[in-house]
Amino acid sequence: MNERVWMQSIALAWMTAGCGLMGGGGGGAGATTPANAPAGGAPTSGGTASAAPGPDAELRAMVTEALTPQLCPKLLGSYVGLPGESDARGPAAGATASVGRWWIRRCEARTVGDRMELSIGGSGWTWIDREAGGFRVRQYLLFDASASLGADVTVGYDRARRVASLWMTPAAGVQATITPRGLVNVEPQGFFASVLGGVAAATGASVSERARTQAAELGSTQLRDRLGAGFTMTVGLEHRQVDFMVGALQRGEVPERPYPAAEGGPWLVNQRSMVWPGGLDVVGPVDASQAALGLDVTLEEGDGVVIRAVCAEPLTRYFDARFRDPVAVPAAPSGEALAELTQGARERHITLPAQVAGTPCPLVLTFSTRVGSALPARMRYRIAPEVPGTVTAPSAPRRVRVQVVGVTVTPRNANGRAWDLVGGEADVRVITASVPLRREVDRTPVVADHNDASFNRWLPSAFEVARDLPLRFTVLDDDTTTEEAIGSADLDADALARATPELSLPVRTSGAVPTQTGTLRLRIEAVP
Repeated sequence: MNERVWMQSIALAWMTAGCGLMGGGGGGAGATTPANAPAGGAPTSGGTASAAPGPDAELRAMVTEALTPQLCPKLLGSYVGLPGESDARGPAAGATASVGRWWIRRCEARTVGDRMELSIGGSGWTWIDREAGGFRVRQYLLFDASASLGADVTVGYDRARRVASLWMTPAAGVQATITPRGLVNVEPQGFFASVLGGVAAATGASVSERARTQAAELGSTQLRDRLGAGFTMTVGLEHRQVDFMVGALQRGEVPERPYPAAEGGPWLVNQRSMVWPGGLDVVGPVDASQAALGLDVTLEEGDGVVIRAVCAEPLTRYFDARFRDPVAVPAAPSGEALAELTQGARERHITLPAQVAGTPCPLVLTFSTRVGSALPARMRYRIAPEVPGTVTAPSAPRRVRVQVVGVTVTPRNANGRAWDLVGGEADVRVITASVPLRREVDRTPVVADHNDASFNRWLPSAFEVARDLPLRFTVLDDDTTTEEAIGSADLDADALARATPELSLPVRTSGAVPTQTGTLRLRIEAVP
């Protein structure tokens, strides 16, 4: 739940209530600290416990009372990003890709004593890819979700980093429920699962219904755990940047984001998300009628993505009809096409329109894969005030470490056949070699029967960019008796110059007319 709507809702109240805190005067350095801080004190800029000053109950009460009434007006109608499964924790979690949205339609916030109580609910969608007991669910899942919690609000300031922090810590547990809607499609994986599926159908047992029940239990548990981690809002005084994320960051820490801070001023949206064929991602609403806003967007993975601007009101009517009847197919508002990104045009800067079809309105941006695309699209995007002439060309680092995060391959090879003779998924291995040094660097273990393989494997040692690159990553379908080349991808200095910590490269076949057969995901770490 790292949406800008949270930031907008509480930034003004907090900055007003805590002006002495953030200005370094008025007793600000003695602000209270998170309830879940390490024993003996508050989080510090170095991540270790230190002696905590005494709590300022009046400041906490003032911030809580100023913050609470502003939450729901900003939350209602917003689309909160739902992250996929990731091992990222702390600031790094801020760069995790969203795989769905929670559309907030109900909200109630009030102050009880010195505590804020919040109840929210609405419908949404998320991508599910799970396998258990020989069966696999791989689809967009519609759901209804509700959550309620009581939170203690505490504040703190890191003078050295000039970062103010506000923590909202659930005080008495979180109540959260997710109810799946519509059909859950269960795919048997292998011969025995197919037989079991047939037996279940013959005996009246519904594999799909069991999957719905398990999805409800898992989703509810994950939502409770995630909200139970609390929330941290930060204000970086250097760039006037307000940010928000789930989880308790240490004092002075700020979330990592896909794009660096805007040079001309703070950004409004700075996210990464994924959308699968047939799906839709939405961002907003944002208002470009009062001040010019620009969208920076980069296609990091996939065949392409189509970006449109839609007025918020007709999109609300569309989603209302869609969620009332999960099998209904209402006409979606067409809006205005802004851009279509492909492998040949992966990065764009777009000035957002002040109106759609001649009507000024709050905008919602929609992202969908191109027609006929077989791969999911992953993109990062930033919305910020337009400041012409501030874009500078980045330079590549001199030494880097590289992690092979994973690879996604198309369901079929370039000839249209399944990777396995019996119709199964690929058995993926990645071999890395230095092209100028003409030697193999590493080979991963095989991930069997998975077109979306995760490795999270750091390559040995660091690489001198001028000496060791390009690195060539050869992706293989490594069966027991045969070895089929899926394709390859090269990492060169130009790609490093454009890279954020996470980088995706298209995997293509060789030959006169290469075909993209997958996407390789890397993590890049500059070395001094």
